[in-house]
Amino acid sequence: MPEKPLTELEELIGESRITVDGLVVERGKVREFVTAVRDENPVYRDADVAAEQGLDEVPAPPTFTQVARHPRYQPADFDDDGIQGFDLGFDEARTVHGEQEYEFERPALVGETLTGTTTLTDVSQREGSDGTMTFAVLTTEYRNDDGELLVTERKTAIET
Repeated sequence: MPEKPLTELEELIGESRITVDGLVVERGKVREFVTAVRDENPVYRDADVAAEQGLDEVPAPPTFTQVARHPRYQPADFDDDGIQGFDLGFDEARTVHGEQEYEFERPALVGETLTGTTTLTDVSQREGSDGTMTFAVLTTEYRNDDGELLVTERKTAIET
């Protein structure tokens, strides 16, 4: 069980933090990313192929926002002692990644700069075979410099 009681965690639902600042979608980084995940789709490498698909520029692949976990993209005042800026009282040694989900308005394109705002959207507990498990759902919205929502990412952290 976390150091904080469920009632205290529930009070945090709806709170938001800027957790990603200045994630530039760079052509070289997109190429490195798709090479690392072995995605051979030419749309991620060739602007002409992207144009044929109606895109103004090479798109970032669907899970590219994971690059934002690098400390380089965290705001200067970001305090990540917890989970994405939230001190939930979870024991790091007993916390696992439960689920990841993405919702796309459109792909991020090379040349855009993204900002991510993370909101604690749910907490709950249930009994497991080894005791109480605590679940925290965090939702991050990635927007470009125009404020346009591009990607919504939901992840679940579970303290076992």
